[in-house]
Amino acid sequence: MTTSNFVAIGLQNALNHLYKDHGISAPDNKTKSGLQKKAEEKPGSKRPRSIVDIWKLDPLRPREQAIANSMIRGFNRNHFQRLLIEWIVDTNQPFSVVEHERLRDIFEYLNPHKARVIEALRKSPGLIHVSFDGWRARNRHSLYGIVCFFRDENSKPHKVALGVPEVRRHSGNNIATEVLYTIEAFGIEENIGYFTLDNAENNDTALEAIGKKLGFNGARRRGRCFGHIVNLSAKALLFGKDTDAFEEQLSGAEALSEAEYELWRQKGPVGKLHNFVVDVDRSDRLTYLLKELQEYDISMSDDPKIRSKSPVSVVLDNDTRWLSQLYMIRRALRLRRYFELLVAKFRIQWEEENTSKRTGQLKKSAVRPRILRDENQLTANDWSVLQHFATILGYYEDAVKTLEGDGLIRKRKRGYTGSYGNVWDVINGFEFLLGKLEKYKAMAKDFPDPEQFRIGINMAWEKLDKYYTILDTTPIYYTALALHPAYRWGWFEQAWVHKPDWIRSAKRIVQEVWDESYRDFHIVVASNDEPVAKRQKQYYNAFEEHCEQSRIDSIQTEPLLDDDTIGDEYERWQSSHESTDKTVRDPIAYWHEKRLQYPRLSRMALDFVTIQSMSAECERMFSAAGQMVVPQRCNLQAQTVGMCQVLRSWFRAGIINDLDPLFLSIIEEKKELEGIHLNDDEFRRRELSWLAAAAKTAGH
Repeated sequence: MTTSNFVAIGLQNALNHLYKDHGISAPDNKTKSGLQKKAEEKPGSKRPRSIVDIWKLDPLRPREQAIANSMIRGFNRNHFQRLLIEWIVDTNQPFSVVEHERLRDIFEYLNPHKARVIEALRKSPGLIHVSFDGWRARNRHSLYGIVCFFRDENSKPHKVALGVPEVRRHSGNNIATEVLYTIEAFGIEENIGYFTLDNAENNDTALEAIGKKLGFNGARRRGRCFGHIVNLSAKALLFGKDTDAFEEQLSGAEALSEAEYELWRQKGPVGKLHNFVVDVDRSDRLTYLLKELQEYDISMSDDPKIRSKSPVSVVLDNDTRWLSQLYMIRRALRLRRYFELLVAKFRIQWEEENTSKRTGQLKKSAVRPRILRDENQLTANDWSVLQHFATILGYYEDAVKTLEGDGLIRKRKRGYTGSYGNVWDVINGFEFLLGKLEKYKAMAKDFPDPEQFRIGINMAWEKLDKYYTILDTTPIYYTALALHPAYRWGWFEQAWVHKPDWIRSAKRIVQEVWDESYRDFHIVVASNDEPVAKRQKQYYNAFEEHCEQSRIDSIQTEPLLDDDTIGDEYERWQSSHESTDKTVRDPIAYWHEKRLQYPRLSRMALDFVTIQSMSAECERMFSAAGQMVVPQRCNLQAQTVGMCQVLRSWFRAGIINDLDPLFLSIIEEKKELEGIHLNDDEFRRRELSWLAAAAKTAGH
């Protein structure tokens, strides 16, 4: 073995060093370097790779062997050979050319689903944007979801998962290696646009490495997940300082220890409510008592609508997830009267049970339950604070629910929404929430316990303002808003009337994007009469109402264009307004229709308005993956979980039209295979029976 000097931070650099300088390869069940992966993908590598190798399946596991069998059955050997021979004959090549690297296109037939995704991405006329995030499954697999967002030839937005690799150490270099490997596997290196990520520091390092490899400034391409920023602000509102330290002190166990109970109590009204709800939820006696109190009122009502209702339970929050706290508070406000009756009735029952018949006093051995102790009671002031928190967090919820959209039409209680994420509304989101918090700061002196309430409001405001003031590190948000016909630069001049420096900076940033990347862009406009599908939209929450009111009236001005700028699409569009601009709901549809009039500017606008405002799609994918890793499937390999989620994404995107039964739920799988009573050995024999039959036929 040769020696070589080497200094690095992160596992990937070390693995690359071992592979390149010392020829040491990682085994199949360990993390491999990017160099080793590329080498194994090339034709002529040390050994041919089977389907089991490619998908990293374990043939000793019946269900993973079944996946391999299904893939083998789906491969038409005659068709593959015909494709190969036709190519050799048509190009007059020697038969030895089968080892040539250019045969990858034909070999893609081995994975037709991936070929369709590659083709869909290849046809996209604009930038392809990316989100990625990490997740740890119940069975301890550490996965990283990589999702891309693009538009088709008709400017219809699409999203697909590109991969869910296992990343055992979440260093920036390791993350970058997996993301780059995935990007290169789909051949989209030249079309990569912007990234929407959470605020983790390892994402900064990862994007710096990705940008260095692909030739762009990682910081300028980095968008920050609006939902993650709102989460930080909401936690500051609810819990004040040191929220991370507070989270680390919580065990996550269902039952609260005395130490955790005290930690929560110190967090004010929200902490006291959390303790109360946990005590009720963990006690059958208290749960039934709460139900009985509601049933009595329901039965005594003269209103038939009330009599048709059923009792409701408490809503238990999920540690420090702010939305779960909001739902807990809302339910508690609804049940406030019953909570007070519950404590009063339970106090009477407990004292009767623990009073000595001889002395008439409480027994010395009696330990008063936590829910009955005076220091744990929710006071009128506590309830007032909780009501204000519910109102403020309701505004946070409105903003997040509006901006987390994924382009799918969904029916909700008060209407339909078809949001793709609305990146142009991110700045509006900051303005909306900061404005609400400023109003509450001014009102705080009139609230009960004004000092504690003011601290929470100030910390929430500071957290939002911190990220609002660094939006100019990327052109994403200014460009998307400035190129929305209902806002343009008029929005900035109206909202930032006292911040002229901000306006000048925003205009400079957008102008630089136009000058550097789009003004002289060579573009071929496809003639396609199919209009982009307009997204149905009804405004039904406070944030959407705020966005509606911030639209700018169209002001028709005389074009002030000289000979040098008359051909500049950006200047021409900024100087022309239409009476219908304010009513534009969907800038994607607007710019698709303008693509012939403004071919370069429409390309720029469509590239930016299709960037995601949140990395919510990764969370949705992890939620679905979590449903796979149930007790029946606790032994699923990381590769299998990731493969299923990727195929599910492609299926939902309409890129592939069918899924193998083995990628359905465990119940559907058992029903489809009629193997519900088979043990593993029987299942293995059943899945391998076709091989035995083929061997028998060949013997004859």
